[in-house]
Amino acid sequence: MNKADGINASGLPLCKVTFYKKIERGDGNKLGELTLPYDPKSLNVTHQNCLKDSKAIGSESGSARYQKSPPSSLAITFLLDDTIIETPAQYAMTLSGETTTEDSIQDMLKYGLAVQGETHLPGFVTIMPLNMVLNHGADGGFHGMFSDINVITELVNSKGNRVKAQVVCNISECLSSKEIKLRTGKSSPDLTHELQFMDGDSLVSKVESIYGKANYVHQVASVNRLPSIRSAKVGDYITYPPLER
Repeated sequence: MNKADGINASGLPLCKVTFYKKIERGDGNKLGELTLPYDPKSLNVTHQNCLKDSKAIGSESGSARYQKSPPSSLAITFLLDDTIIETPAQYAMTLSGETTTEDSIQDMLKYGLAVQGETHLPGFVTIMPLNMVLNHGADGGFHGMFSDINVITELVNSKGNRVKAQVVCNISECLSSKEIKLRTGKSSPDLTHELQFMDGDSLVSKVESIYGKANYVHQVASVNRLPSIRSAKVGDYITYPPLER
């Protein structure tokens, strides 16, 4: 692989895939790292705004009203192929029946989809093509969590290990509060957050972490039409809007 140019021997662009156990990424939280070739035509980043139709009853037209900006999403297909031998080490692996294709797939499933014992969450991932940037952040990478990984097997060796495969991935953006603040230039309470209520969460603690004070909890409950501050259920999506402070 010619990593300096961001391409491999077949002319495919390369992408660095780094897994972390926590959303606050850093070397201390790193689980693993892969450098994989990908199909440039598959790379697709989607940005959205959620708009609500405010058309009056009985009218034929109206105006859309902005509600929120959901997380961005990224789609990418990795092209793994051990039939192309570039180094003596790869040739030795071929003779032994081991394949980098199989190892890469297992690492992606282990770090990207499996729940980690320490955090009880799948790993977080940074996708960073070596020949382009995906955003205007400090590293140019896309930070998120795998929503799905689809492995399309094309060739298997005599030991049952995949030698050639396409790995179709979809990633939803996940940013820490610090990253959101740096990107937007706004403090956390000035943004609309929509967070899934997890086991062990309390509305009071979530409100305090976002707004700095717990006394906004009744306003948040009202916005979400909760009958009480203890009515949120695990799995519910709770909206934390900008509030007058």
